[in-house]
Amino acid sequence: MTQRSQNSFELSNLKLDAKNASVLGEAFWNLVRHYDIGREDQALLLGFRADSRGRLKRFENEGSIPIEYDVFYRVSTLLGIHKNLRILFPHNRELVYRWMGTPQPLLEGKSALEYIRAKPLESLQRMHAIRRLLDRVRNR
Repeated sequence: MTQRSQNSFELSNLKLDAKNASVLGEAFWNLVRHYDIGREDQALLLGFRADSRGRLKRFENEGSIPIEYDVFYRVSTLLGIHKNLRILFPHNRELVYRWMGTPQPLLEGKSALEYIRAKPLESLQRMHAIRRLLDRVRNR
């Protein structure tokens, strides 16, 4: 089974179009500001090359993301991580927004961003692993 067919059910109701790119883009750019995520990590989270600063700036200025399945899936995964953190820490937004950059025992003492950065070619799988881990913690 391909990556797309395994994950397509999660985005099956979301059209790959400019409107949804704008909605997801607005959410992504708000999150990276709140989480204080720098350009290289923004690129990593979106699946861009590390030297894509110009492309990132253009999408940020537009408040959008590329109309690509992989990018939509990456942003939805990041939103799932954020949702779990908001549920786990409902009264502490500061902790939620620091979480991605704070070492976590659940991630071998690495921060979520360090964990994702450790294997850039597996960044989507690592983002998804963090989301699944938080799903399990939340559902205990």
